[in-house]
Amino acid sequence: MRFIGTKRAMAGAVVGALLAVVALAGCGSDDDSTDAAATTGASGAADTGKFAKASGTLIFGTVPDQAGSDSNWKPLEEYIAKQTGLKVEYFPTADYTALIAAAVAGKVDVAAFSGLTYVNAINKGAKQAVASAVIASAGLTDPGYYSEAIVPKGSDITSVAGFKGKTVCFVSKSSTSGFLFPMLALQKAGLNISPSGTDPSGNPTFADFKASFAGAHDKSVQAVASKQCDAGFAEDSEVEPGVKDGSLVSLDKQYVPGGPLTYSTTLPQDVQTKLKSVLGSVTLDQITAAGISVTDGFKDAFQGAKPEDETYYDAIRDICSKVAAADCAK
Repeated sequence: MRFIGTKRAMAGAVVGALLAVVALAGCGSDDDSTDAAATTGASGAADTGKFAKASGTLIFGTVPDQAGSDSNWKPLEEYIAKQTGLKVEYFPTADYTALIAAAVAGKVDVAAFSGLTYVNAINKGAKQAVASAVIASAGLTDPGYYSEAIVPKGSDITSVAGFKGKTVCFVSKSSTSGFLFPMLALQKAGLNISPSGTDPSGNPTFADFKASFAGAHDKSVQAVASKQCDAGFAEDSEVEPGVKDGSLVSLDKQYVPGGPLTYSTTLPQDVQTKLKSVLGSVTLDQITAAGISVTDGFKDAFQGAKPEDETYYDAIRDICSKVAAADCAK
């Protein structure tokens, strides 16, 4: 998935990173911390809905693409709070699976998913609605980005076909650009991507290469640059700085649909309407004009959001049907 990271510099290409407001909170939580809230809609009738934690507080979740995700997302959290008049709290997640579980359990109200994480959350019962997909780089209008195949400086590997017999770093089996699209790239290069078993952590193993799961895009990049892995995959925003400084060589790029920003459809209807409006086409300029300070991590990865709908992620569903090892919930 692609979230707040370092500045993407992809020549002539689009970098999208996610921001779509996914309607999360399917299967609302039944514990005492989840409040039912009655508000008055435009018709004057009582509009009952559930917040994940408490009435008047929005819980915002993201996938942990890199260290510092909380501080990187602060500008958007503050913008949501300012535009809706609601309190916004960050929901820390240890990995992609944890965000999916939180969405299904109704523990988050707003989320920034990767494409695959979103598809899996929906398939597992999360009640979410896509508001938009994030535009990452200035001057671009497409929310997509790229999954890149990388090797360390000085490697004798010159193509993805050369990953055969090597230790290959991935992000997570739930990662869109860090596993799903990389598996497709390996298959196209002639490698066998059918799982041969699982390791003690439950990750798939393969006959043609040794898979290593770094847990985050920046960690996958670091492992390849330091030659802990012979090769690997990560999203462009984390790869490009290494390509620029010469520590990495990029061998292949694949276009990936940008991750969505979502909001829970179990929220009161007036809150859903506000969130769809606020996040449907928010721009970096709007955030700064609202008097909100933006961090470098946020500014380098977010320029705006483009409205999208459910069909935008059909390409991911199609790849899921072709990659048996992918963590695609049915």
